Amino acid sequence: MVMTVTQHIKTQFHKIYHYLFTYDTQKRTTTGQASLKMAGLLSYALLNRSFVLLTFDDGTSEIGQVIRRLSAESFVFRSYNQKVLTITDINKVFRVDLG
Repeated sequence: MVMTVTQHIKTQFHKIYHYLFTYDTQKRTTTGQASLKMAGLLSYALLNRSFVLLTFDDGTSEIGQVIRRLSAESFVFRSYNQKVLTITDINKVFRVDLG
């Protein structure tokens, strides 16, 4: 009887841990963000040199850093391998997640 209670508690903690800390791409990309929120997150990433995960409208995603802001709607994005620089329009970005 005692073993079943401890096993039950252990499985519940296991479920809670995976719910909070497991990376699920489908869960993270189901909802888009407003352009104002994305602009704020990108500005924060630029000032703090943080890595971001950009999810685009076509479903592709890319990890890197924002290195320069060109206008209110465009910025220069450096990929994580630091070899590719792209000018990205904020209207083509579906979601921004800070790393």
